[in-house]
Amino acid sequence: MNESRKHQVSLRGASAKEITRDALLERVNQERELRNYTRRANAAALLIQRVWRRHHETKSVALQLRQEWEIMMNNRACVLTGMQISREILRPFLFFINYLSVRRGNIGARDRDCMINCFRILLEGITSKDVHQSFCLMATGSIEERQIWFHQSKKLISVCLFILSVFDYSTQRVQDVVLTSTAMRLSVLLTDPKSWNCIADDARKDANTAVKNLVQFIGSKRSGLYNCIRKFICKLEAPVSCQETVSCQTDDRLLIVASAITLSLRPFHLTNMDTNDNGTLECAVEQYCISLLTIPWLPQRLPAILVPALRHKSVLSPCLRTLLVRVG
Repeated sequence: MNESRKHQVSLRGASAKEITRDALLERVNQERELRNYTRRANAAALLIQRVWRRHHETKSVALQLRQEWEIMMNNRACVLTGMQISREILRPFLFFINYLSVRRGNIGARDRDCMINCFRILLEGITSKDVHQSFCLMATGSIEERQIWFHQSKKLISVCLFILSVFDYSTQRVQDVVLTSTAMRLSVLLTDPKSWNCIADDARKDANTAVKNLVQFIGSKRSGLYNCIRKFICKLEAPVSCQETVSCQTDDRLLIVASAITLSLRPFHLTNMDTNDNGTLECAVEQYCISLLTIPWLPQRLPAILVPALRHKSVLSPCLRTLLVRVG
């Protein structure tokens, strides 16, 4: 190429170096990629801003609800009916507890006190003979009341299982022990219609049906029951010392462990409610084998009085059948 063609005169009057076709295409591709990157970055920034604003607003609402809930509980004087407990206590409680504690993975002091107060009110209503102040009375009410009871009971069970999963008995904090034992007692009573003193004899069938549906949820993977129990049991010392084995018979530890084992076996006993849900039992057995029977030193981690329940024929037979099917 001669000297006169090394440079071109641009339309602006300035000399410009000649650009090859490949270089021009490369520049166009780079500019296109830059525009696409800028567009994606702007979209991501807008998404982050929306998510953060929603998180900030939801957190503000949760904090406000907790403050109003605490004031309401401190000023509560009259006895509430089951529907009032559901609407005025459980609805705001489940919202701010799930957002402020469950999603964060830890329990603050204020949330712990709120949980204890809420669970105690529910326990008082369940064990009371007053038919109007029990939350579980909704399980035999209208279709709407049954749906509300089932939804809120699932949420309550999930909160109680979360409490169990983060509980560590070695910390020896009294309030944590009280909270966990209260939560597990509530979980056991919610899944045991025979303990509902408010239910009339002619409504027992409806109560059994409601609890059956709740136990089906517990036995499913959505509840996370067996994973939570595994986390709890793995924190127990193994093997348990003789001194601890004796002392645990008189403190809340026995109640917590016994309640956890009781919940884990609920799906195995659905036949006691005049039902035979093979799907629920199969799913529960599979999770039971994977999550609990694989815990190292499992019998040594538990109080000796509870070990026979795990060795019962009604528990081991479904497990062995499942293992045989898997192997075969």
